[in-house]
Amino acid sequence: MLKDPLARDLYAQFCEMPTVDAHEHLHPEERRVGRKVDIFLLFDQYLHTQLVSAGMDPQKASTLGSEEVPEEEKWEAVAPYLDRVRDCGCAGPPFEALRRFFGEEDLTAGNYAALSEKMRAHNSPGLFDRCLRETCGIALVLNQNRTMWQNDLFRPILPEDHFIGAHTREAIESVAREMGASAPRSLSACVSLMEEFLARRVAEGMIGVKGTAYAYEPGDPDAAALAYGRVVDGKARGGDGVLVATYLRDVLYERCGEQGIVVAKHSGVWAGGWADATNIRPTNIMPVAARHRNTRFDLFHAGTPFPADAGFIARGFPNVWLNLCWSHLLSPRQATEALDLWLDMAPINRFFAFGGDYWWAVENVYGALAQAREVVARVLARRIREEGMTESRALMIARRWFHDNPREVYGV
Repeated sequence: MLKDPLARDLYAQFCEMPTVDAHEHLHPEERRVGRKVDIFLLFDQYLHTQLVSAGMDPQKASTLGSEEVPEEEKWEAVAPYLDRVRDCGCAGPPFEALRRFFGEEDLTAGNYAALSEKMRAHNSPGLFDRCLRETCGIALVLNQNRTMWQNDLFRPILPEDHFIGAHTREAIESVAREMGASAPRSLSACVSLMEEFLARRVAEGMIGVKGTAYAYEPGDPDAAALAYGRVVDGKARGGDGVLVATYLRDVLYERCGEQGIVVAKHSGVWAGGWADATNIRPTNIMPVAARHRNTRFDLFHAGTPFPADAGFIARGFPNVWLNLCWSHLLSPRQATEALDLWLDMAPINRFFAFGGDYWWAVENVYGALAQAREVVARVLARRIREEGMTESRALMIARRWFHDNPREVYGV
């Protein structure tokens, strides 16, 4: 909730701008409207970790999105913990969806059944247009559903393993089958097949590939060639699959640059609990970007919880862009601080303001976008009030962050 009149005015003007949703995982609409839904679907996915941290049984927390578990069981499981997570950033979108789409302020014992009935009536063809185009003003979604489904609103980004598949013989065979071929017998033949497969997917509409910002080791072609032979012969030694994948990943990233598509990198934080986020720090992208200077990289999640590191990357690596997707759910406050820091560090064409990052709950995109708009409004209002930025410049910057930058970088 914005209390600053200037920030509120900026927010209202942002709502009139077209928006590119720069990161989702949404399943096709026909899958969503074809499945059973209840109101608890809105509270699944990103609230899971906080609910478990609040004391909820992990197995019960995992049932909130289930089509089989009765609603009353879900309510009994989540009710003792809902108030404990209410102030978390990830709780904002489901509660906002209750208000915007179903006319309720809260989820209670007395209304969950009626809310589920409303959601089932709402779960009908045209759902995505109503939620995304009409309610959010979204003009384009950069979607990572692990499939090639697309339409005039959604454009696909595929996992890099879709092309590499090199850790086991079975994975290599799976990639080859996609091309109607048998598993290549040599690494050079595997590279040729991967290049052909990549070109085909680009021709079919793919706009990027996605990986994770693990610590980088440059590929060794000689070691990879020997390891590949052992993998396809079913005689792999420990580490052979990694040697092959490391080399193929370097080739893939170079070819992405040649094909004019983007490499997206998950960084900073994992979605689930018990995860060591230090192994995917945003700084891990630095040697990758330096090696592949003609390839564009989209660094996800603002590097949360290391946004200052991400800012210095955008400052010094002209082929890396910073994507605030999901960060405004993890912590709107830190996302605000990140964006303010970045304005000090890097040019305004280096950031993307929004990505919802949902699989099933398309209704939650509205609340996630509202949080992102509030973040940007707070940052730019402060710059206007305290540092002399003009309102016209602030609006130009916001349009870049919400729309122009992702379109330019992805070429869509």
